[in-house]
Amino acid sequence: MDHPVILVRDWKQTEAALLAARASGTAPVLLTPEDAASFYGAGYLGALQERAREEFPDVAFTLIVDCGDAPGYALACLRAGVRTLSMRTWNEKIADIARQMGAELVRRPS
Repeated sequence: MDHPVILVRDWKQTEAALLAARASGTAPVLLTPEDAASFYGAGYLGALQERAREEFPDVAFTLIVDCGDAPGYALACLRAGVRTLSMRTWNEKIADIARQMGAELVRRPS
């Protein structure tokens, strides 16, 4: 299955990406801008993921929230329900906490 990587900043872009994925049968990787957790906030990003899952239950997608180098933002995103995070520098403690919460820390796609 095809996994295009699509940069998303808001619901409008997320919805457009998921509509396109539904039409083409792809499973996209939705990627927030670098350091998104610091300027959008964990609550917004968790809600964005939840709305996408509710409105597009038939589309297999992954939303990767970029937390820059901020473990605090990464933890806040995990608490807000974000399932997939990336950080500029690998952080084994955050990766372990994410695993324990049923989430994962991944490397940011280039």
